[in-house]
Amino acid sequence: MDRDRRGVTCPAPSFPHQGPAADASTGPILTGDTVEGRQVIGFTCTAPAAPAPADDQLVLTGDEHAGRPPRRSTDPADQPSLVRTGRRPDQQISPDRTHRPDDLVPGLADRLRALLHGPRVPHFTLALIERLAASGHHTWVSGGAPRDLLSGAAPHEVNDLDLTGTAPAGAFTETTRQVLDSEGTGAEHPQRFSPDTLVCTVLDPVDRTGGPSLDYRGLGLDGTTFPATGTDLLQDSRQRDLTVNTLLYDPLENLVLDPLGQALDDLADPRGRRRLVPANTSADPLVCAEVLLRGLKFRLRWGTRDLDDEPLRAWALALPPDLLRPLGEDAWQRLAGLWNQCVPDPMAPALGETVHRLGPVAVELRARCDRVTP
Repeated sequence: MDRDRRGVTCPAPSFPHQGPAADASTGPILTGDTVEGRQVIGFTCTAPAAPAPADDQLVLTGDEHAGRPPRRSTDPADQPSLVRTGRRPDQQISPDRTHRPDDLVPGLADRLRALLHGPRVPHFTLALIERLAASGHHTWVSGGAPRDLLSGAAPHEVNDLDLTGTAPAGAFTETTRQVLDSEGTGAEHPQRFSPDTLVCTVLDPVDRTGGPSLDYRGLGLDGTTFPATGTDLLQDSRQRDLTVNTLLYDPLENLVLDPLGQALDDLADPRGRRRLVPANTSADPLVCAEVLLRGLKFRLRWGTRDLDDEPLRAWALALPPDLLRPLGEDAWQRLAGLWNQCVPDPMAPALGETVHRLGPVAVELRARCDRVTP
C-alpha cells in the first residue's frame, strides 16, 4: 500500500464538553469524569427492548462487580457532584495517529464518501451522526468498512456498516427516533436492541432481514459483570479482535483514526503483507475463543498469499490447553453461531490445515462447535 504515514494535526471537533473547567450542565458525561467522588467507568442500559435515555445508567468505580446494573442517571443535570475530569475523544490519541484519508491512500476520501452516500448505507446515516454531534456525542464508522476501503476495496464491495461512538444505547435510540420522525419515516425503520450486547440496530424498510441496516454499539468497555460501554478510544481498541479492525473513520471531520498506532502498519508491512495480530489481551476464555474464531475467519478469507499470520499463531499456541473447559452451554451456543458466521464453508479445503496450524484450542473449538446446533 502506497501511503504517507505523516500524522496530521487537525482542528478539534466542537464538543460542548470542554474538560475539567466546563459547567456541569453542558455536554454528556464522559469516562474519567467523577460523580459522588468516584470515577465514571461508563454506561449500561436497563431496557429489555427499545431503550430510552432514562434507561441509560451511569457506572462508577465499585459498580463493575455488582450482581446487577446500577440505577444512576447519565443526565449531567441529575449529578450535582459531577466534576469534569474525563478526556474528550480529540484529547485521547496523539496527532500522529490521526490522518487525512488521502494522505494514506490517494482517492480514499472519495471512496469513503461514496460508501456513505451509496445504496448499502441507510440514507439517514449522516443526518443521525450530525444530530448526535449536536448533542455532544462523537460517532465513527468502525469495523470492516475503513479496513476494506484502505485495502483497496470499492465502496460497493463493503457488505455492512457498523458505527461506534460515545452515546449510550438509550441516547442513540432516541436520537435515531428523532431523526427518522423528522423525515416522516420512523414507522418504516424498526429498531432492535440487544440488552446482552447493547447493540442497537436500525432495519431497512424494504427488506427487514437482508437489506441495508445500521448497527451501533458504544465504545467498548470490559471488566464489568454486565454489558457496558464507555467513551475511551484506546480502551475500545484493546477490546476488538485484531489490530486491523481497530481503525475508525470520522465522517464529519474526514479523519481516519488508528488509536493503537498499529492498524495501518498491520494492513501493509514494509513487504506489502497483512499481519494478523490479536488486539484483545483478555484472559477470559469466551473472549479468547471469539478472537480465535475471528482470526480464523480472516486467515481463511485472505488465504496465505501476502499474509503474515505468525503473531496470531503464536498467540493461539500460547493459550492454555484447557482454556475452553469452563465454558457452559450458553457460551457454546454463542460460539457455534459465531463459528457459522466465520466459517461459511465448512468444506473449505484450507479449513483443516488452518485449524491445526492455530493449535489445540482451535482444534477443540472446531470439534465442539460442529456438535452444537446454534
